[in-house]
Amino acid sequence: MVKAKIVQKDNKINSFVINGHANSGDYGHDLVCAGITAIVSGSLNALDIKFQNNIEINVSENEIKINVIKENELLNNLLEFMIIQLETIEVQYPKNFKIERMF
Repeated sequence: MVKAKIVQKDNKINSFVINGHANSGDYGHDLVCAGITAIVSGSLNALDIKFQNNIEINVSENEIKINVIKENELLNNLLEFMIIQLETIEVQYPKNFKIERMF
């Protein structure tokens, strides 16, 4: 299962962590994993280009962490946009993907 954890305070996202494997298909044919990867990778590219001074991104083999170090309304909106897209996958594949929000 892929798990995402979002930490928020005062309606602002402070951190986002995603890890795990969807295990919904054979390697290279896992549509849940492919969808999650496309959303997160595209978002990371935009975040890295537009907000490199506002965030810390750590990518390892099985985990991605985003920490907000300097708040920005547009940055928060982009993170929410990414999460909304991920929530559509969570609704369709609840056995393979879980998002947890911590306030």
